[in-house]
Amino acid sequence: MDSSNFMNMTVGAIVNENFAAARVFKYYGIDYCCGGSAMLADACCVAGADPDSVCKALMVTRETEGGAIPFAAWPTDLLIDYVLKIHHRGIRAKGPKLLADIKRVAEVHGGAHPELNQLVTLFADSLEDLESHLQKEEQVLFPYCYNLYEASMRKERVEQMHCGTVANPIRVMHSEHADEGTRYKFIRNLMNGFTAPDDACASYKLMLLELEEFMDGLFEHIHIENNILFPRFVHLEKKAVKSDE
Repeated sequence: MDSSNFMNMTVGAIVNENFAAARVFKYYGIDYCCGGSAMLADACCVAGADPDSVCKALMVTRETEGGAIPFAAWPTDLLIDYVLKIHHRGIRAKGPKLLADIKRVAEVHGGAHPELNQLVTLFADSLEDLESHLQKEEQVLFPYCYNLYEASMRKERVEQMHCGTVANPIRVMHSEHADEGTRYKFIRNLMNGFTAPDDACASYKLMLLELEEFMDGLFEHIHIENNILFPRFVHLEKKAVKSDE
């Protein structure tokens, strides 16, 4: 495959094919999760990235890192399990500890770096909003979609979702994903790309490293849902929901 062929693919499709491409997009500031439906040419334009350089980097990544986790090849129920047991658990386990670390660093360095005080508020608000988001997925969307998948495997029919259609909660999830994506792009800029200032202590540097890892995990979560699971849910609904006729 010629590297120029990437230009005929969406950003989400490129990451679905080889998740290691996510690191290329992160380097060039290209949104592969909330912006996964954009064609690569358009995404490069928005990010101010040189398309030729991006394509060449993607080709190198494909040739050298083809062993990345093939999320797009996983069955739907396994992907839901992964999101629940890795991402949902991870947010709840790592988030409060990270918030406490951010607060401690802000107490020591907030005078010289007032952006840390803003970070405390931004991250605390994120954890609150994320908890609400996770509960909606766990209590409403995912249980129904597990049923859709199982019914499809058994070639059975299920009742229509009480929300009318699975597209309705998905629309809410998309909106909340976009809000978090915007928030973390702002946090990344606020924290100078997670680069520690010259006077940063070891705790400051570790906090930035863990904050970046938290953001990377969140963006993987959003990518899996927006670009793989949600389209599958819509397709499964068409196959498995009983017709009114």
